[in-house]
Order: sequence, then structure tokens, then C-alpha cells
Amino acid sequence: MDASSRWARVWCTVHIGGNPLARGEDRAEAITLLVAALIVLLTLPFAAAVGSAVFAAKSERAAGEQGERYRAEARLLEDGAPLAMGGRAGLTRDTLPAEATWSTRGGEVRVGEVPATRGTRAGATVPVWLDGAGNPVAAPLTVPEARLMGIGAAIGLWLAAIVVASLFYGLVRLGLDRKRFSHWQEEWRETAPKWTTW
Repeated sequence: MDASSRWARVWCTVHIGGNPLARGEDRAEAITLLVAALIVLLTLPFAAAVGSAVFAAKSERAAGEQGERYRAEARLLEDGAPLAMGGRAGLTRDTLPAEATWSTRGGEVRVGEVPATRGTRAGATVPVWLDGAGNPVAAPLTVPEARLMGIGAAIGLWLAAIVVASLFYGLVRLGLDRKRFSHWQEEWRETAPKWTTW
């Protein structure tokens, strides 16, 4: 079925008009399809509002983290985790905790675990992020990451609405099809004996 015939079928389903062959089930299906389409369309601005709210909240968090966290260098006191094979990708370059020492902004020397790339040797320096207290933390959230989170939230919510509307329409149509088949069988039982007498 090509796109034009598919749209023609949708139009005929919704626009029953005064068709004398249209049953109650056909009209119910048309209404259900319109309701499903309305759910999808009305969810779009709501999803956009949710995405904007997520972006605003994450942007505020990003500003706070970037103002508090700062980059520093830590010197490893032990070798990082050994290199490992990652299937088709070859050697993996993920990071694992390793014992290291670093200095805070105030000049205090600290010792603890920091993320180090596999295969890094003792004595090597690795970049770290520190919070206001001088403890290692994850890199601060950035505005582009906050934007992606907002977009992801909006798209995810809208896709969820599409799935819900599709399931709603599909389940209702399944029930209506069963009623149609039942009515057709009843009509055939009434009509079949007349055909055999001709």
C-alpha cells in the first residue's frame, strides 16, 4: 500500500459522512481515530513545556556546578587498572578508580581515589574535577548537556503520547473488528440459506 492510498484510507475512515453502508462500529472507529490524533497533537505543547522546564532546571544546576567545581591535576600513587580487550573494539579506554594525590585551591594536599584511564602508570598526572571542599567529583554539567536533556525529555514525552494513542486506537479497533466479524457472521447465517435455494 503506497502513501496516497494509505492517506485515502485514513480519510475515508474519519470522513464517513452520510455513507449508508457505514455501521455504528465504523463511526466509533472514526471518533477513536480523531481522539487519538487529538491526544498526540495536544501533548505536543505540553511536552515542549516539560522540555523547557527540564532545560531551565538543568541549566541552573550547570551554572551552580561550574561556579563551584574546578579542574586540577592528580598524581597517581599506583598503576591504573590493566588494559582490557573490548571485543571488536579492541582495547578499552574506560576509567577506574586509582589511588592518587592532589592539591586543593587552598594548597592542602589530599590522598584518595580518582578516575584514571586503564593502563596509566604510577607517577602520571591525570585531570580531575574538585568541588569546593577539594573532593573529587564528576565533571560539571554543561549548558549543551542541559539542552540535550530538555530536548530528550520533550521528545520522550511526545513519543510516549504517540505510543499511548496508538495502543488506545489499536485496542478499540480490535474490539470493533470483533463486533464487525460477529455481525457479518450473523448476516451470513441469515443470507446463506436464501442463496442455496436459488
